[in-house]
Amino acid sequence: MASLILVTCFSMTVVLHNSTPAHPEFWHAAGATMVLCAFIALFMSARFSFGYFAGIGFYGMIVGFFWASYFTLQQYDHVLARWSALASLLLFLLPALFQIRPLPRALMLTPLAMNRLMLVLLAFSAGVLALSATYGVALVGLAEAEQFRSAAPRPAVLNYILGWLIGAVLPFAFAYFAWHRRHGLAAAAIGLIWCSYPILLNKSVVFGGLWLPYLFVLFRLFEPKRATVVALLIPMLPGIGAYYLMQFGWISPEGTLGLALRFMYGNINIRMFGYPSLAMNYYSDFFAHHQITHFCQVGAIRAIYGCPYPFQLGATMAEAYHMGSMNGSLFATEGIASVGQMWAPLSALVCGLVVSLGNSASARLPAPVLAASAGFAVQQSLLNAPLSVSLLSNGLLVLWLLWAIAPPMEGGEG
Repeated sequence: MASLILVTCFSMTVVLHNSTPAHPEFWHAAGATMVLCAFIALFMSARFSFGYFAGIGFYGMIVGFFWASYFTLQQYDHVLARWSALASLLLFLLPALFQIRPLPRALMLTPLAMNRLMLVLLAFSAGVLALSATYGVALVGLAEAEQFRSAAPRPAVLNYILGWLIGAVLPFAFAYFAWHRRHGLAAAAIGLIWCSYPILLNKSVVFGGLWLPYLFVLFRLFEPKRATVVALLIPMLPGIGAYYLMQFGWISPEGTLGLALRFMYGNINIRMFGYPSLAMNYYSDFFAHHQITHFCQVGAIRAIYGCPYPFQLGATMAEAYHMGSMNGSLFATEGIASVGQMWAPLSALVCGLVVSLGNSASARLPAPVLAASAGFAVQQSLLNAPLSVSLLSNGLLVLWLLWAIAPPMEGGEG
């Protein structure tokens, strides 16, 4: 766990560039960030669960925000923001780590019924992707994807279904079939995720097709709590090494190798791991000088009460900071943006209680199935989107339902 703090701070140097020992705030940042070591005791005393898996991701995000807050150029009350983040993390983790009561067995399907359901869902996913392709596909590279993403609008209902399939159904199908050693069907689930790229033009589905098998294998090799930390450390380390090799002049940033390495750490260290922390920094700055939302970013509340912001929060932040659409996690949106720094810890507590429902739904699942099926839900959704969006648009509720009805697999093949 201490290594996660150290590696996260080094990784944020790749993002910030100025967080070096030459900066006057460096040693203040190093000392203050060590305060987060106090949370290690919480993780050590908790059992592995969905809340633990998500909690480690949020812990790394808060470490990154803590570090970034000492080097940022944004003007807000940094001390208040740091204390608010600490309290929010603590109140989120208490229910997310320790509410682990399983759901009643009456909800579970038989193994035969579950197997048939997964085959039907796999076929249904293929059909939905084929239907979605009729609205337009674009065979473009990752760099061009964003500018073409809105060129082929689809019905809202279809977008919701696609979110559920990519965020929940196909990841669970992969994990389910991989656990039962039905490798062809597991590969088909990954293939369908990749096939969604020309339709969605979302680079996360490209990396997700690698991320889910990576998690499954890692959780088969290591004890689950150790695997959760190792899963975050391994992707960050190559980017850190590549960044410093270029900083010291050993690799030219403009050469072929340098461009490849910049692409790697740009998408992993900066986008995948750095942006959730940066979002907290920018949300703290923006809502220190603008009216909070009172949850009007939620569609139903916006429709009834209106909202002072004409766009969704990600678009509002993009307009303000010119860093692309910057959606934030529940700490940034349901917390900082909705209720402000003072009340953000209470919001985090409520969100932690909601997230703990995933512990109940997944209580009887083996760790590799839980981690692989939740790979999108945590790294791509919870860390980068409001909890309401993760639940309703990105399939987290659907994933919990699949977990709840799945029969025990500990005694099965695998």
